Amino acid sequence: MKKALSPIAKVFAVLFAIFFVITLVSTLFFYNLEQHAFDTETYKKALHNENIYERLPAVIGDQLVVSMGIDHCAENPLSCETEYRSVELETCLIDALGSESYRALSNNERPLTEAENERITPCYEEHGYPATNEGEEELLASLTKNLTAKDWEDFIIAIVPPEELEYISESTLDEIFNYLNGNSDTAAIPLMQFKKRLTSKEGTDAVMALIKAQPDCTTSDLLKIAQGEIAICHPPDMIMPALEPLINMQLQTAASTLPDQQILTQKKQAQESILEMQALRALMRLSPLVPIILLLLITLLAVRDLLSWLRWWGIPLLIAGIIGVLMSLITAPLVRALLSIPLTGGISMEVSGSALKLIYDLAESVVHSFVEDVVLYSIIFGIIGLIMTITSIFIKWKEKSAAEAI
Repeated sequence: MKKALSPIAKVFAVLFAIFFVITLVSTLFFYNLEQHAFDTETYKKALHNENIYERLPAVIGDQLVVSMGIDHCAENPLSCETEYRSVELETCLIDALGSESYRALSNNERPLTEAENERITPCYEEHGYPATNEGEEELLASLTKNLTAKDWEDFIIAIVPPEELEYISESTLDEIFNYLNGNSDTAAIPLMQFKKRLTSKEGTDAVMALIKAQPDCTTSDLLKIAQGEIAICHPPDMIMPALEPLINMQLQTAASTLPDQQILTQKKQAQESILEMQALRALMRLSPLVPIILLLLITLLAVRDLLSWLRWWGIPLLIAGIIGVLMSLITAPLVRALLSIPLTGGISMEVSGSALKLIYDLAESVVHSFVEDVVLYSIIFGIIGLIMTITSIFIKWKEKSAAEAI
């Protein structure tokens, strides 16, 4: 009976060893993912490593120039004024294009073809173009068309300098992860420092700089200003000092409408999702128990002496370590490829190259910090497995030599 059980025990031990390798590699990723993904320091470190606070104003400036320099309605009417579109017009457009093409064109994910333009024209002729806030848009376009990316960068730095951006970002990260970790019922963005900056001399100077970037006022522009109308231009230098108190007053009015903190989410709004996420995190934290149990089962079934222990533990640990390192090496390229799908395939064409580069760099930095630990633990397990395997080979060789000597 004992001889019959030995092959069966060996088969089960081999199966458990295979499952051990699979679960150990999975555990290395899941456990470290849980440790890093919900740790605010992971993201703070990534933001610092990629100099996000220094790069972000220039990236936003570049993005504003890209997005504001495009005439949405002329190039793609479907991407224009979607919020003002009537149900009848929307139904007609979907019937003419199909739901998927309608969604892609409304999000400006690709250009409108001539054939599609011919299909949608009758819909607009029948149901009319959406009513819009055209006057406000023309005023904004007049204000921004003469601004360069450097103008926007200087404006953003004046309103939210890098050190202030760092404070707001890190405070918001702390709020979010305290909320996700169950230590707070809300997550909010602190705006007090921003409001103070907005109403300070720096805020007024930033707006004045935007005005100075405009072309000089013509006689007709000055007449509009005298009549109380808005003219987007650079007034004569003798008039500029008189504008400062007016601008400061407007900024104080705007700041007074802002809350001291903007609530992002509250526990009561996502109670079920939070509970599901916490349950998933608990499973990820407990995942190391699975390979440990499998290793104990292998020990009970196959380990009979020092040599068998070294083999049955060493070889699976060595294989798991090698696979863990290889999987870690392909994780970053895989994440980059997966990230490119929504960024290049399902994102608006208006996103600037610098914004895409910043997103890539930040994502890679976060993934790198996570992969570092996976590689480290994989190498440790691999080295332990290698030492045990080499030791078992040495013991086997020594026993064989001793037997031959006898």
